[in-house]
Amino acid sequence: MIREELLIEEEELQAGIDDPNLKLFDATVLLTPREGESGQSRYNDGHLPGAGFLDHLAISREQASPMFMLPGEAELAAAIGNLGISNDNDVVVYSTDSIMWATRVWWVLKYAGHSNVRVLNGGRAAWTGELVTTPHRYEATTFIPNLSPEMIADKKEVMAAINDGATCTLNALPYSFYTGEADVPYAREGHITGSLSLSFEQMMDDHLVKPTEAVVEEFSNYNRSGRVITYCGGGIAATLTATCARLAGFDDVAVYDGSMSEWLQAGLPTTTGPEAGQLS
Repeated sequence: MIREELLIEEEELQAGIDDPNLKLFDATVLLTPREGESGQSRYNDGHLPGAGFLDHLAISREQASPMFMLPGEAELAAAIGNLGISNDNDVVVYSTDSIMWATRVWWVLKYAGHSNVRVLNGGRAAWTGELVTTPHRYEATTFIPNLSPEMIADKKEVMAAINDGATCTLNALPYSFYTGEADVPYAREGHITGSLSLSFEQMMDDHLVKPTEAVVEEFSNYNRSGRVITYCGGGIAATLTATCARLAGFDDVAVYDGSMSEWLQAGLPTTTGPEAGQLS
């Protein structure tokens, strides 16, 4: 995958923001919000001109635990259409917090069969134009799905991969989460047994995705010929590592949608500390 299939730079978006075929979305979610703050409130405080607000729950399975897991094909297609996205639209997604919320939308739309969606590199922080506070909503339309099921892994496949030397399973959380040292309930269990650590943070240079050459270097110790499955706490950060794996030349990449939230609920094998043979 070339970089321009994933990312749009601020200057290009500035030049094309008035294109009537463009559907632009703020997909902000705040992991550690202050009291009364949310992704929606960030959007209300100022967003790119013409941008709608994309609530991740709108493209997630209803009343699901863990949160944000994908709905079925018909439900997902209807949700995408209700956002105002047709198969022919150009779509750009950004976030005011971590870019992983935008890469999650990229991954979901690509999985659903949308051919032209990109993430604003740097998010709202990269935007040098005006911000507006008037909310915008696109008129609902029809989206015809064409799923790519190979982009999503389930717990059965991940369990099989523990003893499968052809599959590389990567934990996309910070290393302290991987080892079980982070003071977060699900992180105290460490990582899926057999998986390796490659944090989403290693993909970033401040709020920008690293240059492609640097991304390639982050993946230099992994075999490009096999399948890669990325996971995190709930299938969000995993999409940043997964999209960057595609940038680095890996063709067979999947996100474990349920990630650690589902894995722990199911009581499946975990390990704390590094895996044997992995450098800390």
